[in-house]
Amino acid sequence: MITILTDKATNDLGQDMYKKIATTRPNVRLFCMDDMNVEPCYACRGCDEKTYRRCVIRDDADLILPCLVRSQAIIVFTRIVFGSYSFSIKRIADRFALLLEKGYKCRNGELTFGKYPGIGYYVIGTHNGAETDDEEIKAFRQLVAECHKITGWVGKSIVMPNDADEYNTLMQKVSKL
Repeated sequence: MITILTDKATNDLGQDMYKKIATTRPNVRLFCMDDMNVEPCYACRGCDEKTYRRCVIRDDADLILPCLVRSQAIIVFTRIVFGSYSFSIKRIADRFALLLEKGYKCRNGELTFGKYPGIGYYVIGTHNGAETDDEEIKAFRQLVAECHKITGWVGKSIVMPNDADEYNTLMQKVSKL
């Protein structure tokens, strides 16, 4: 399964990728996070103490997280906001901890999680060149790289329109999964 998470500010890139991949693969899910009701993580630790491995917040994350667990690849389309994800994408990204194994491991000399290592995690960030400076793009790339380290997932960050060739390569790669 491939799960695509997108926000509306990415100029329909997520919907375009979904349409192209869905023609060759039956197991592709698309979630437009702006249309979903996903509350932020309140760091209440309910998933650790009250409802082991389940968030105590009942919202649309209950529809999304099972798809993410079954995914070979998670593809995120987001507007770069202050070097991070958009508000709607950040809400579900904070809930990714539910997908990971409780407790830490040491991987490559660093403390990490990772119940599902090896998942393809690709984050495509869009920006308006005039509004986004190089430091924001650098911070965005570092954020995604840190997520890869912590989770054991593989993939990359792609910044559009800067990395258009890498985006086309990713689309070909994912359609063959």
